[in-house]
Amino acid sequence: MTKVYAPNKQYNGLSASVMFLNGVGETDDPHLLAWFESKGYTVEHPELDSSNSDVPIDKMTVPQLKEYAAEKKIDLGEATKKEDILKVIQDAQQLSDGKDQQKGEDQPPADKE
Repeated sequence: MTKVYAPNKQYNGLSASVMFLNGVGETDDPHLLAWFESKGYTVEHPELDSSNSDVPIDKMTVPQLKEYAAEKKIDLGEATKKEDILKVIQDAQQLSDGKDQQKGEDQPPADKE
């Protein structure tokens, strides 16, 4: 979970669905993390552990998928269910792969000397 630090270090309470105790709350929701940062909270992004990269995308949990999408700058739109999030991510990856292939086709072949 990503830690969020309130400007008031003694704050105890609920803000944007995140419970804070002594100014510290935790969430993995990328939209909430962005909101907290925009409001002056400090967001401590954990080091990306290799455990997520070893997990096949279809085996990830919803929070892992949301984190993955945030890292790859994929807009999930209204998707909240695992199957919907997976489809959005897979569609975005296919679009990206198609663009990469087009870039390679547009380049002239390298001269062989």
